[in-house]
Amino acid sequence: MLHCAAVSTGYFLNQTPFQVFSTVNKWHHERGWKNGFGYHALVMPDGQWMTGRPREMIGAGCIGKNQGVFHLLMIESRRVETIGEPLNWFSRDCIETTRQIIRSLPGIEKVSGHNDYAPKLCPGFKVQSVDWL
Repeated sequence: MLHCAAVSTGYFLNQTPFQVFSTVNKWHHERGWKNGFGYHALVMPDGQWMTGRPREMIGAGCIGKNQGVFHLLMIESRRVETIGEPLNWFSRDCIETTRQIIRSLPGIEKVSGHNDYAPKLCPGFKVQSVDWL
C-alpha cells in the first residue's frame, strides 16, 4: 500500500532519509503507536530509501488493512516535474525506486493506495497495480 506524508509540499526539503524517518517515528509514537514508524519502507524524492518496520511486523498504515500488507511511504518532491501526470507530486527517482522495491518483494499481487480504503487523499493519486508491478 502506497502512502504519502500529510505535510506541506517541501516540508522535508533537504532532509536525509534518517531525519524524515525520525520525524515520522516521533509523530507515530506521539499517537501512541508502541512500535513507532508504521511503514515498512520510506522513499525520498532523490530515490534514496531506507527500511522501516521489518516486513514480518504488521504495519500501521491503514486501520483494518495492515495484516499481510507492505506499507511504503513516498516523500513528495518540492517541484512538480510533469504537469498533468497523475504522479506529479513525486519525482521520477522516487517513483522508480518505489517500483524497484515493490518488484523485489516476493508475493506482491496488488498495489493500492491508502485512499482505496479510507477517505483520505493519501497518496495523492489513484494507484493502479499495473503501474507498479
